[in-house]
Amino acid sequence: MALCPFFAVGSNPLRAVFLEPEMRSLYPQWDDMTAKAVSGLRATHSINDADPGLLESIGEMTVTSERFRTLWARREVRRGTAAYTRFNHPLVGQLDLRYEKLLRPEAQQLLVVYHADQGSSSAERLQLLTSL
Repeated sequence: MALCPFFAVGSNPLRAVFLEPEMRSLYPQWDDMTAKAVSGLRATHSINDADPGLLESIGEMTVTSERFRTLWARREVRRGTAAYTRFNHPLVGQLDLRYEKLLRPEAQQLLVVYHADQGSSSAERLQLLTSL
């Protein structure tokens, strides 16, 4: 949660990315990240079998976010389980972090783990963030 308040248990980070203005400043590569997020959503969830909460979130984002609506209409499907992303954290600055996605379809859960390369400036900043 120190990385982002919208990463807390029970929150919907995907919804926040499109509907919370501060998320755009957190991700300097927001356009690229949102494209990956929506295509990943299509890759990991069958709309026919989706739970009502997911369908409600998709509907809300479609109505209120032009960016989501555009990406959703593309129907792109890309499955990515690991990559790098950049954060512009308001307290510690730039963080270049690797992420890994762990999907449990039967439980409709997606766990995303972020970590910095050992010895990197991002590792130092991440350590500082955990102490704040």
